[in-house]
Amino acid sequence: MKYMKIEKLKKVNWLILSILVLASLLRLWRLNVNPPSLSPDEAALGYNAYSILKTGRDEYGKILPIIFKSFGDYKPGLYVYLTVPFVATLGLNEWSVRLPSALAGVVAVYLLYLIVKKFTEEKENQLLERTLPIISALLLAINPWHIHLSRGAWEVNVSLTLALSGIYFFLKSLKNSRYLIFSASLFALTFIAYQGAKLSTTIILSVLLLIFFKDAVRLLKSNLKIVILSLIVAILISLPVLISFDRGQTGRLSVFSIFSYPRSRDYIEKMLSQNNEKIGDINYLLFHNETLNFKRGILGRYFNHFSGRFLFFEGDYQNPKHSSPNHGMLLMVDLLLLPLGVFYLIRKGGNFSKLTFLWLILSPLPAVLTRDQVQAVRGYNMVIPLTLISAYGFASLLEFVKGVNKRLRFIVFGFIIILFITSLIYFLDSYFIHLPIHNAKYWSYGYKQVVQKMLPIQDNYKTVYFQQSYDQPYIYYLFYSKYDPSVYQKQANLSYYLGPDVGLVEKLDNIHFSGWSWPYATGEKSTLIIGNSVAIPADFNPKDYNLISEIKYPDGYMSAFRIVETK
Repeated sequence: MKYMKIEKLKKVNWLILSILVLASLLRLWRLNVNPPSLSPDEAALGYNAYSILKTGRDEYGKILPIIFKSFGDYKPGLYVYLTVPFVATLGLNEWSVRLPSALAGVVAVYLLYLIVKKFTEEKENQLLERTLPIISALLLAINPWHIHLSRGAWEVNVSLTLALSGIYFFLKSLKNSRYLIFSASLFALTFIAYQGAKLSTTIILSVLLLIFFKDAVRLLKSNLKIVILSLIVAILISLPVLISFDRGQTGRLSVFSIFSYPRSRDYIEKMLSQNNEKIGDINYLLFHNETLNFKRGILGRYFNHFSGRFLFFEGDYQNPKHSSPNHGMLLMVDLLLLPLGVFYLIRKGGNFSKLTFLWLILSPLPAVLTRDQVQAVRGYNMVIPLTLISAYGFASLLEFVKGVNKRLRFIVFGFIIILFITSLIYFLDSYFIHLPIHNAKYWSYGYKQVVQKMLPIQDNYKTVYFQQSYDQPYIYYLFYSKYDPSVYQKQANLSYYLGPDVGLVEKLDNIHFSGWSWPYATGEKSTLIIGNSVAIPADFNPKDYNLISEIKYPDGYMSAFRIVETK
């Protein structure tokens, strides 16, 4: 009997190890070139890590901050500090910036295995409970949503992994209260990792306390000191984020909130005039008031996140950078597994079902309270309960098939395997073949190539005009030139043109970041001009300008940037 248990343990270990290897391959292969370019936020995270490494200060000269100023917005800085050792060992490049998130994604796969195992460890003699942890880990390992947000420097991905760690240690604390301190610390770190964790982590904590209320009360009565100590530790860790509210370092919250965009009075009056109504009339109060309008907008956004368009067919159609082209956030095989999982989880009941459904119902809230119709980043926590539902559907299907005759079992297994293989191949084709080409324009492609072309010749010109953009061209120049942070800190300055949360750098050395109408700088001597294909059209006058370089998108047709010099 003991020998059989050891053999079973070895088998499971090999299975989870294989899944972790698969998860690593999907998150690390060609990480430096897919996604096809660093986003401005990724470049900012990397350069600030480089600045901390070299000077102990951020790009604005602040000593070891917890909250980092970035383009005028303020971000919790855990990701920056996680990046520092990678920059120290690998240099300032795409690998060092994205590796913390990619590795966090692999860890999340293992954590989900451990969490599900906690729920099933007392019934491991049953096929469903025995296979559910492994299936959950496998489905998260190949989940398109999780893969994509693990492959970029997405702070939300690190936050989710920390939250899963917090859940795991919370479950362990129900039997050994000392683990509560670890759980509280990890949950608190999510606030230092990601701005939106203030709501997403609160949702997770609320769900856990609601489901395990009796256990929490028992823990409070029997281990009051540990509970108080855990709360103190959590408050101390998250204190910088709490203070940031008082200091007004939450400008982006007001910019992205749905409540910041009420309808204009002119719009309302024009709409009401169609039926000879006015603001304040009974029909306005009953059917057209602003409170009702916000409720309609929030409900519409909520159900958008459960739509087939978002989950299976198009992904984040409002923010194409957040998903793979012509592909949803989940695999096509989930179309079969999700309904099965919902059906069997409702029949089963229990704490696992409650956790899964409550988390799923509440997890879109950080996304639906913002201005976007769908938002794959802010709704990212949906990926875990959706994975658990699919996993339960798959495990239940395996248990059902076990009781049928061999021929039918063979047919069902063959059908499932074909579905899995075709779904995965379809996603891999979309992600690794088409995304680097099709989505390059959404990933600020070309800035790296521009800086690399510009650096060897920059000093040959008195002035360089670099087209200003929301993409923050200055941060790419700092990143790819490995600009000395101690020098930049003395001249760091933002001009606010794009609202309360986004500023622009106008000048750096001999580079002027500015907008223009073509033709530009005609007649100026010793001038280099850099702009996209609209700012510098293909039919520029060769009598006035020399073409130095043209950077094309990976499709080889459209131009991302042109670099010209004045004659």
